[in-house]
Amino acid sequence: MKRILGYIDRIERLTLVWIILGLAVIGFVQVFSRYIFNYSFTWFEELGRYLGVFIAFLGAGLGVKHGTHFSMDLLVANLPRPWKELLTTATNSVSATFLLIIAYYSWKIVIKMHGFETTSAAMQIPMYLAYLPIPVFCMVMSARFFLCNIEPISSLLKRGNNRSEGAVP
Repeated sequence: MKRILGYIDRIERLTLVWIILGLAVIGFVQVFSRYIFNYSFTWFEELGRYLGVFIAFLGAGLGVKHGTHFSMDLLVANLPRPWKELLTTATNSVSATFLLIIAYYSWKIVIKMHGFETTSAAMQIPMYLAYLPIPVFCMVMSARFFLCNIEPISSLLKRGNNRSEGAVP
């Protein structure tokens, strides 16, 4: 299982790096062609927007994995040990559930966009492809929040087992 997760992590990191580099190249070419040749590619701006959305959602998934999202943890940091794990598990579960709800409703929007057969203005790609990263990466972030619950739950279970083993009948 760790091997598969490591493989997925490597793919995510490489995808993020290459898309950021591609976005930088697109931005450079757009600025260069606009100021040197006085010509602007209309589809470059649209592609840059879609890649920016993709990067934001992919990066948010990695942020959940590494715990680098902004959080107000003053209360959690000062709680005693079992309450800390309980609150962490609760907030991770609420976040995961919220993201599953977003994934569900955004998936419904993607299906509607597929049915409408609309295309983007400049690139003429189907619009459902532009909306597809939202449900996909919300599901990824939800799974990551649930995976973040493994450590606090196992800590709680170990603590509970230690107490029950040490109890004298």
